[in-house]
Amino acid sequence: MNFKDKAVRDMIDNLKNHYRVFVSNQFISYYLNESNIPKNDWIDIEDLIDSNKYFEGEGYDMERFYDQILTFSRFLDKLKKEVLSKMKGDVEKRLSRMSQDNKILYKMTIDNAPGNVKIFYDILTNLFMTVKKIDEKTNGPDRMMYGRHAYFKEIEKNLNV
Repeated sequence: MNFKDKAVRDMIDNLKNHYRVFVSNQFISYYLNESNIPKNDWIDIEDLIDSNKYFEGEGYDMERFYDQILTFSRFLDKLKKEVLSKMKGDVEKRLSRMSQDNKILYKMTIDNAPGNVKIFYDILTNLFMTVKKIDEKTNGPDRMMYGRHAYFKEIEKNLNV
């Protein structure tokens, strides 16, 4: 089932902008490349943040959208549990090999990374809750797509909702 919603479109734009800046950071991208995030997850994330291309014509496919939210929530969980902790653990080793300019940038990246990840959580949580409301409004409380699949519990656990 497809749907259109301007608020969802705006949240995706916000998510896309934040994501592009975050992953293009040279220090973040180093750790992301070292992570074991599956290739299909990267594809789903890119599909989600690029889904506004189809907004005007087709709208969003709700089931596919939920799948992509699940993938992004897993990505955030890996960021929080693996990538950020590895970054913090490598600080001294990495700083000892850097120029003064890179040290400053690296420290800023380390200091700002948790806040940036929290922004992702906030955007994705709002997106998930909005899509859930659209699902209920469109399909009715008894026929919602939400609840038909076991992975919704995983999304809620990953997003702490």
